[in-house]
Amino acid sequence: MAVPQVDKKMLGELEVMGFPAIRSIRALHYSGNSNLESAINWLLEHESDPDIDQLPLVLREISIECGDTSNEVRNSAQVVRTHAQERKQEEQTEAGSQKETSLVERELNADEHGEEDRKRILALYKSKLDEEERARGRIQNQVQEDKRERIQAAKDLMEAKRILEEKQRKRMMESQKAEREEEKRARERIRQRINDDKAERRRGLGLPQENTVASTPIVTPKKVKPTEPVVTSEQMRDCLRTLKKNHKDDNARVKRAFQILLKIIANIAKNPEEEKFRRIRLSNPVFKDKVGSLQGGVEFLELCGFQKLRNNSYLYMPRGKVDVALLNAAGVEIASAMENPYFGLLSK
Repeated sequence: MAVPQVDKKMLGELEVMGFPAIRSIRALHYSGNSNLESAINWLLEHESDPDIDQLPLVLREISIECGDTSNEVRNSAQVVRTHAQERKQEEQTEAGSQKETSLVERELNADEHGEEDRKRILALYKSKLDEEERARGRIQNQVQEDKRERIQAAKDLMEAKRILEEKQRKRMMESQKAEREEEKRARERIRQRINDDKAERRRGLGLPQENTVASTPIVTPKKVKPTEPVVTSEQMRDCLRTLKKNHKDDNARVKRAFQILLKIIANIAKNPEEEKFRRIRLSNPVFKDKVGSLQGGVEFLELCGFQKLRNNSYLYMPRGKVDVALLNAAGVEIASAMENPYFGLLSK
């Protein structure tokens, strides 16, 4: 196998035109070394062959006759090359135009998709803003509702305190009035006894009785309705302080006792007609463990109106003893003791 022999002049001219030597040899060999135009056409037609840059091999040497290498042939080859280059440029221009058209179409499609994305993003953002606005509105409404409830609760507590103080004042006045009446009756009885003694001594001495212009009226004692002892807020606080001080090392137990006392008071205040709320068995394990065994718990309930019955086995509040204002005041004292962490610890 050997490299084929080609026309040296035409090979040189092809190299001058810019074609590689191997491609030029291959073109001259396969075009039959006829002329430059055939070699150039072959190069343009086989430019994309995979073996374009490989030397052809032959079995024997081939005698090659030189073709016409005149100026006319050279010019013809130049024209062919020029046409080929122009055609290639046109193809490149057309391909570039198609590429630009494709790019423009892709950009337009991208712009359309981008506009849709922007609209979708704006819609999501607006939806999020609306949701946040509604959430803020709900929070504001809840805050206002809580504020109104706190204000109403404060008003209810103040009203209960006022009613309790008013009842305490009335009971105090009734107690003072009863004491004055009792003192007056006592003075009348003493005066009557003195007059009786004087009359007895005069009879014993044989002296005539005194003629008084107006006889001393006999005072008939009236039945006085016994006044109930006045329960004050300070007495309630003393019971709660005693309970807290005696168990200051067990805050959880004290808190449970306060909660149960508050629940008992609240149930009676809300349902004064229900006897089950006004009756407590002292041997009840839950009540005994959490309230009954703590000093001050049963005493606090007695201040609220409970009475011990049946050999001290029950606490009972008669329907006529239910004082809603007193119960409300007791609830206020318990709530205050639960909220104040220093309650009962600073007092002597």
